Amino acid sequence: MTTVFARRRYGTTNYCYLLAEGADAALVDPGDEDTALALCDDHRLAPRWILHTHGHADHSGGSEALRRRYGAPVLGHAADAAWFAPDEDLAGRAEVALGALRLAVHQVPGHTPGSLLLEWRGRLLTGDTLFWGGCGNCRHGGDVAALARSFLGPIAALDGALLVHPGHDYAEANLPFVLALEPGNAAAARRLEAVRAVRGAGEEPAPTTLAEERAVNPFLRAGNPDAFAALRARRDAW
Repeated sequence: MTTVFARRRYGTTNYCYLLAEGADAALVDPGDEDTALALCDDHRLAPRWILHTHGHADHSGGSEALRRRYGAPVLGHAADAAWFAPDEDLAGRAEVALGALRLAVHQVPGHTPGSLLLEWRGRLLTGDTLFWGGCGNCRHGGDVAALARSFLGPIAALDGALLVHPGHDYAEANLPFVLALEPGNAAAARRLEAVRAVRGAGEEPAPTTLAEERAVNPFLRAGNPDAFAALRARRDAW
């Protein structure tokens, strides 16, 4: 059985993902219908499911058209139903089986009430909760205290070998903040140099491991809720 994992950039920074085991294919965060269709066409797959890490329109905007086109049910957390209408609620779920696809589901409220991480075959799709070098803001229906609990609880417990695949490529925006905060962070400096070189060549950055991200990303080292909230406020003002 052929396994497919692919991503496609749309807009300036967004990513849509395609996962498949044979013909059992799922789109994750298809915010742009045309991008999602092109990604599926390139791999000659028709999505049987649509998954959301959270509800914001730049991630869910293509779902309704894709649901109608393919008859593909939409799965996500009902707490984010203000932005999309899930056919299957993933609230409280630790895993989901979609044909041959088996995904772990991590409940990480904060960026939105229904934010999730999806784990599949050593990869962690983090939506807008965890970015390369940063974390999601809480300006649009979020809760910084809940986000702090998610970082200090479920995210801290995850395997460091997992590859981090975020919903946006914000590395070139986040890493200069990290270096202003931590001028001696050699891991962050190396990552920024690598990302700039790759993007300058018109290519996509490679994922980090969660262990690498823990060395680079200060939000993963905040230590307590008050420190996390202070760091988020400092990033918001930067």
